[in-house]
Amino acid sequence: MPLRLVIENATAEELARGVAAAEAVFESSGISYEDAANGMLAVELWDMKGFPEDAEPSEEQDAAATVWFKAERAACEACCAGWPEDKVVRAHRVLGIGPVEPRVKTVNLATWPDRQRRYREIVERLETATGPDRQLDIDICYVMGWVNEPGTPKEAAELGLPYLTGNLAEVAAITEKSLQGWTIEIDQDPCDARIIEPERDEDDDDDMSVAAWRCPDGYLHMEKPPANTAIALTLAAMRLQADSFLPQAW
Repeated sequence: MPLRLVIENATAEELARGVAAAEAVFESSGISYEDAANGMLAVELWDMKGFPEDAEPSEEQDAAATVWFKAERAACEACCAGWPEDKVVRAHRVLGIGPVEPRVKTVNLATWPDRQRRYREIVERLETATGPDRQLDIDICYVMGWVNEPGTPKEAAELGLPYLTGNLAEVAAITEKSLQGWTIEIDQDPCDARIIEPERDEDDDDDMSVAAWRCPDGYLHMEKPPANTAIALTLAAMRLQADSFLPQAW
């Protein structure tokens, strides 16, 4: 199981920096993060019981717990480096072990149930869109957690939201920033888009590459290709995010 760090408003790069700092602490200590986590749990359980003498953690558990707390502190300091002082997150149950909850969920937990429910509808609307659609643009932004509530085309203009169904350059810039190292391929006639995973382990059978319309094996996601290339790339990006909207994914 990987280490995970959950700090609200942190970017993927900042979270990765924090995890790397925690890993460095474990490596230098010679204690695995699994053993450190077990020690931390033993100490916290002893605390919850009121520190009974007959349940005191062993010296090994106490030492392991100390390493965990140092790693968590290092992760927070590295992740939040350069943040305003009042925004810096202090180390307290932000480091864990296990699959990372998808960013699309943690970016706005309050709206997540509604956004998760609406994901499939958004994909279906992209598949059948006949051209640029500002209502669909803002609905996508809401489902992805980029805005805090559903809105109108007028509000999309006021907020300066990207033209996800009408401006390929904007969609490509967003996709390239969020998926650094991935390859983006665009077809003009008929319109299609593919997002291709970087080189991966030969033993890894889980290929994350996706297409908006036509898959390499000839399978078609829908009868007709997308209406334009911006819609095609947005649709491919939404397909890539599909697992993030499924509870079993994490």
